[in-house]
Amino acid sequence: MKRNILKTTCLVLAACGLVNCTGNYEDYNKDPYAIYKADPAILLPTMIDGISYIQQNDSQMIDQMVGSLGGYYTLSNRWGGQNFDTFNPSDGWNAIPYNTMYEDIYANFFDISKSTNRSGHFFAVASLVRAAVMMRVADIYGGIPYSEVKEGSFYVPYDTCEQVYENIVKDLEYASSTLNDYVTQFPGSKPMGSGDALFSGDYAGWVRYANSLILRAAVRTGNQQLAEAACTRAGGLIETNAQNAMMSAGVQGNPFQLACASWGDLRVNASIVDYMTGYADPRADKYFQKVGDKYVGMRAGTANFNKGEVTGVYSNMNLVSTDAIPVFLAAETNFLRAEMAVRGWAVEKSAKEYYETGVRLSMEQYGVAADAANTYLEDNKKVPAGHKNDPRGASQDYTRKTKITVKWDEGASEDQKIERIITQKWIANYMMGLEAWAEFRRTGYPELTPAVDNLSNGVITDNFRGMRRLRYPFTEKNLNKTNYDAAVAAMGGVDNESVDLFWAKKK
Repeated sequence: MKRNILKTTCLVLAACGLVNCTGNYEDYNKDPYAIYKADPAILLPTMIDGISYIQQNDSQMIDQMVGSLGGYYTLSNRWGGQNFDTFNPSDGWNAIPYNTMYEDIYANFFDISKSTNRSGHFFAVASLVRAAVMMRVADIYGGIPYSEVKEGSFYVPYDTCEQVYENIVKDLEYASSTLNDYVTQFPGSKPMGSGDALFSGDYAGWVRYANSLILRAAVRTGNQQLAEAACTRAGGLIETNAQNAMMSAGVQGNPFQLACASWGDLRVNASIVDYMTGYADPRADKYFQKVGDKYVGMRAGTANFNKGEVTGVYSNMNLVSTDAIPVFLAAETNFLRAEMAVRGWAVEKSAKEYYETGVRLSMEQYGVAADAANTYLEDNKKVPAGHKNDPRGASQDYTRKTKITVKWDEGASEDQKIERIITQKWIANYMMGLEAWAEFRRTGYPELTPAVDNLSNGVITDNFRGMRRLRYPFTEKNLNKTNYDAAVAAMGGVDNESVDLFWAKKK
């Protein structure tokens, strides 16, 4: 499908910025009363799409292909043999997440900056979206250009990954405060209206989302003070399923459903199926379609097969085209606070209470009865299943080592408690592949079934840990060499997929 006209226009504007055709941003529109033609309400929707892509090609290349590293879905097409799941993506594919998200954010962000004189509610939303999307880019690559990026100046020094997070949090805090002030003064006002695919114009929802992202960032980076402050920020966190951040599929339809049902390019991953069947999880029929009378997950990272070999053999994701895509869920808010409690950080309730609330909220989200949720939470016997009797033979089988159960165990070690929390957060955050990959790298959990074939030519030496990041785009190496070299030096002098980000668990 061709990308829409607005996005094409944005790419032209971005390209224009790269050759300095608009001049220096700081000198542009010095008259504070000058009127600029850009309408933020029209420009913001394209930016918002970058939070979790609905556009089918972008979704496939970013949220599905790179997101497959999170263990929810498996790439059931080989596209010539260079794939993320076998750890050998082509240079072109490797560059797509970086280049696409920069293009989609910055052309419109600069126009909104000018039209609003970098103030007010529209600029706050633009700043929030920029921060949310660039957090995704940083989680994929590491340090990136962020604080130094200006219109006409994209090839600039990189922030380290630590600095990116610090600057993103500042932008989120600014956006949260600005939008909360607006909501207080103008309750019920919805300036973006139907152009807002995430919250239908409700700025209170954007405030909760910003605060929840701050909490996610704080826990990921181990920042106790920031995490505790995020829990008490004005406007609150995403606490109920009615407040969930869900990206509307709109007229384009759910891209995961399209990739599964129409293209045959996705199947359910063996890892998520094994965990949920092992636990007899009552959400399984909401997540997966059966093949015959059972759910059949597909191992990731097999080098050679034809798409036709796996069609009708492995389970599809259970989706319809109108299904929204989860972006941030109330269940995650509770799992984050459960982890805080385990680590001894200040929260109002116990780790057990937050953990169980997270599970119940996820069950509620998918229509599971409260009694079934209670039964699930009391089970201290069932463990994740191994992957056995694969339709393509014993080469696809896997014996899982973890024995983690569902029921909270107050006497468990801290590491066991963290594994239990992350496992249930992973199940609850189904479909959010990039987020799952980040948490897997941060904690080592859950136990994802490793790739069958490692085609990294020795770059990835631990098949269980897999890819730790993507290497920087070749465009950066060629066109931003001085700053690229400095960024690589700052992370140890190596730019490949085996380099851990600063918040990752090293084994």
